[in-house]
Amino acid sequence: MARAGRLITSTRRSKKNSLIRTFEAHEEAVAAVVVFPDGRRMVTSSWDSTLCLWDLTDGVWLKSLEGHTSEVSGLAVSRDGQFIASGGTNGELIVWHGDTGTHSRTLAADSMCLTSLDFSPDDKILATCSHDEMTKLWGTENWQLQGSPITCCVAPYTQSIVYWIRYSPSGEHLAIATENDIQIWNPSTRKCITAFKAHAAIENAYNGPLQWTPDGRRLLSAGSDLDPNILEWDTLTWQQVGDPWKGHRASINAIATNTTGTLIASSSDDEDVRLWKILDRQTIAIFKHSREVLCVTFTLDSKYVLSGGYDAMISQWRVPLDALQEGESELQQARDAELNILALHTAVRGACLEGKLEDAVKLLTKEIDADPNKHIPYANRSFLMSRLCAWKHALRDANQSIAIKPSLTGYISKGIVLCRNKQFQEATTAFDIAFTFAKKDSSVNHLLFLIKVIALFNANKHDEAIQCIGELSSTLYNDPIPFRIVEAYLHVKLGSIALDDTIFGPVPPLCPHKVASAIDHFTTAVNASSFFFGLPIHTKYEVFIELFGWDLKSLWETANKQLCHALLLAGEHRKAFKLFYSMMDKCDEPTKASLVH
Repeated sequence: MARAGRLITSTRRSKKNSLIRTFEAHEEAVAAVVVFPDGRRMVTSSWDSTLCLWDLTDGVWLKSLEGHTSEVSGLAVSRDGQFIASGGTNGELIVWHGDTGTHSRTLAADSMCLTSLDFSPDDKILATCSHDEMTKLWGTENWQLQGSPITCCVAPYTQSIVYWIRYSPSGEHLAIATENDIQIWNPSTRKCITAFKAHAAIENAYNGPLQWTPDGRRLLSAGSDLDPNILEWDTLTWQQVGDPWKGHRASINAIATNTTGTLIASSSDDEDVRLWKILDRQTIAIFKHSREVLCVTFTLDSKYVLSGGYDAMISQWRVPLDALQEGESELQQARDAELNILALHTAVRGACLEGKLEDAVKLLTKEIDADPNKHIPYANRSFLMSRLCAWKHALRDANQSIAIKPSLTGYISKGIVLCRNKQFQEATTAFDIAFTFAKKDSSVNHLLFLIKVIALFNANKHDEAIQCIGELSSTLYNDPIPFRIVEAYLHVKLGSIALDDTIFGPVPPLCPHKVASAIDHFTTAVNASSFFFGLPIHTKYEVFIELFGWDLKSLWETANKQLCHALLLAGEHRKAFKLFYSMMDKCDEPTKASLVH
């Protein structure tokens, strides 16, 4: 055993191999590695029944943590660094003090192998899973089991070993990988939100490691020997995104993301650690071990990868600097393009979202007065002027923005105001130019097309807008939610127009064909809204609120309420009550209260 404070074997090799040093103290395979939140230490667990604490700054072994009576299979460190939790193949769970590594308590958590552990983001819960098909949640204040275990084996399966669990960054979801499927649970309500076969769709293959991206927008999963690939899942739709990440030749044992969400590292029985760029899913480096690799993680600064396995040591690898810089730059550009297409400052965005348009205009005017040569503030003020129906001012600001510097934002603002001015040919030209600034980015092009459709609809080109929506419905996109939002909102509007009334007001008696038309539109809206029910669309797709003042938070509720109302007008009381009770079953208590009133 190594002596505390002794410098670990340091090996500097060729730049191609990028091996910086190795950490050697374990006598058998290293099963897991976790870096502490302060970035200065790491802890490892091993099949030799011990844990080791290491100083990453100086590269020294600090101490061994002894107490397990079996191989140590699972390992986790709380987000605040106060606790280390380790699980054995005999079901034994040990909690250690994070600062000193001293023993805190031992729990008989299970009768079978503990395969994976994870702390909730607020550190109040430790989740454990095992071969007994159960996931258990332990309170970290008293280390008591919280409620009944989550049963992960459901019909038609008769056996479903749980291999991996991971909390989402927000703590709202708990992803559970079993041999048969991947299950997404709400840990607060203990309800399964969805389940999908993933890697187990291939006969005799099973699901392995899970990892969320730091922004929570993607869940990554890895497979066994028969499907040694990484799959990427959209956390709004739970549909697979893109093609599998291929490269490994045997079971993948661990996946890790760096703190910025630009890079992925994976370890495998093929003796390789692969470094991937998350935006294009391409391998940018391969770090080779002499034996199977069981675990991998990044240092807090993302400059190094730490990996270990059957060679009984941790290897520290340098991440190529150009890959780190390029990945961060590309990810930021993609996020800016997709989620902040208007480039609004925080204060202006906040005023827009709260409906305080005049306050937002004042803020932008102040920015323009301070520097009249910036093009973005003019374009953003144009959007606001359009919402305030100040069409001449809106067009003047859009033209001024383009005159200073042609941009995507400038031409979007011009296209919107020209549509409202019924100058459709000129509006089409403006939107066509805007598309050239999107540079073939599919997500931006999709969003831009939807903005154009909404602008046409708002200019009373209803048939043309709905025709465009129909054409879009047959097109596959990585993120179908924006399309469904627009489809639902426009059909709610059309249903309300058919009833010749506002969304929330009382509806007078109308002729049967208008009521039938309204029912058709509201039914389409309800079907579309089912795709995003329960999802925080009002936070992710703020662009629709900023540009058009849409109320996304209550869109699902509005569509269902309006359909109920139209069905009652048509005398279809049974259908209306059935829909109403279905709504009540699905929604939370505040929404139920609003439905009753």
